[in-house]
Amino acid sequence: MSTNLTYFWKKKTLISFSIAIFVIVIHNSATWQYTGSSDIFSNTTLFIRNFFAYGLGAIAVPLFFFLSGLALFRNFKLSSYPTKMRSRIKTILIPYLLWNTIGLLFCLLYTYTPLSNYITSREVFEPSFQNIFEGIFLYRYNVHFWFLYDLIIYMILSPVFYFLVSKKSLGIIFGLLLIILPIFTESFLHLNLYFTAFFYFGCFVGKHYLHLFTKPASKRTCLIAGIITVVATTLRMLSIYNIIQIPVIPSQFNLFILVISTWFFADLFIPHLKAYRFTTEFFPIYTLHPYFLSIIVKLFCLISTNNSLWLLVSEIGSTCLAFVLVTAFSCFWHRKMPHSYKIAFGSRN
Repeated sequence: MSTNLTYFWKKKTLISFSIAIFVIVIHNSATWQYTGSSDIFSNTTLFIRNFFAYGLGAIAVPLFFFLSGLALFRNFKLSSYPTKMRSRIKTILIPYLLWNTIGLLFCLLYTYTPLSNYITSREVFEPSFQNIFEGIFLYRYNVHFWFLYDLIIYMILSPVFYFLVSKKSLGIIFGLLLIILPIFTESFLHLNLYFTAFFYFGCFVGKHYLHLFTKPASKRTCLIAGIITVVATTLRMLSIYNIIQIPVIPSQFNLFILVISTWFFADLFIPHLKAYRFTTEFFPIYTLHPYFLSIIVKLFCLISTNNSLWLLVSEIGSTCLAFVLVTAFSCFWHRKMPHSYKIAFGSRN
C-alpha cells in the first residue's frame, strides 16, 4: 500500500472515530431534562451543546455518509458486487438486525418492568406484528440505527450509483437533483433523502478525484480550510439562534463546504496523532452509546434537574462518562469474547 493510501486510511479512521464522539453529544439528552431558570450557566451549557451538536457537530452525519461513499468504488468492478454484498451481510446486515432485536427487547423491558425508573424515557412497546416487524427490520426501537438502514440500501444500490458517477456529466446532473429533492420530500421508503446526497457526493468524488483526498494538504490549504470551517460553522450558529435564516438548499451547500473544509483542515492535526486500536473500532460507540447514555443521564438527573451549574456538569460529564464506559466495555468484550464481538459489531479484524 502506498504512503498516501496509508495516510488516507489513518485519516479516515480518526475522523470516523471523532464523528462517533460527536454523535454521543448529539444524542445526549441532559440539557432537555433541565427544569430550572435561564442564567449564565444554563445558557453556556446550551451554547456548548448547540456548537458541538448542531454547529460544528452538524457535519457528523453528512461527513459519515461522505466518507462511506468516498472509497466505495476504489478498484470496484460490477463482477465483484456479489462478493461485496456477501461481505456486507457480515459487517452490516447481521449487526443491524441483531441490535434492532436487542433494541426491541430493551423496549419490552422498559414497558413491562421497573427499568423505566432507571433510564431516560423511550417509546413504549405495544404488542403487534407490525411493531415487531418494524422493530427488527425498520429500527423502530433502535432509532439511532437509521443511518445503518440507509447504508444497507446504498450498498444494495451501489451498481446504480456506480453507473451514474462513472459518467461525469450524468453524475453531476443526478447529484444536483438529489440536492433539490429534499425540498419536496425528506424520505422515501424510510430512506433519508437529505443525507443521500452526501453519500452520492462521496461516491462521485471518490470515483474521479480520490487522489486529491489521499495525500496530506499543504499548511496553506489547511489554514484556508480552517478559515472556511470557522465561517461555515458561524453561519450555522447564527441560524440556530435565529439571527439569520438558511433555507434547505443553502443549508446543504453549507454542509457540503463544511465536509470538504473539515477534511482538509484535519491535516493540521492528523500527522501528529496515532491511530490506536480502540480508534479503529468506532462502530461499538455508534451502537452502545444510547444505552449507556440513558442510564448515565438518569443518574445525573437524580441529583438535580434545576441547578444550572449541575446542568453544565451533567452535559459534559455524561458525554465523557458514556464515551469512557462504552470504549472500556467494547475493549473488554473484544478481549474476552472476540468471536461474539465480531458478530455483534461486524468486525473485520
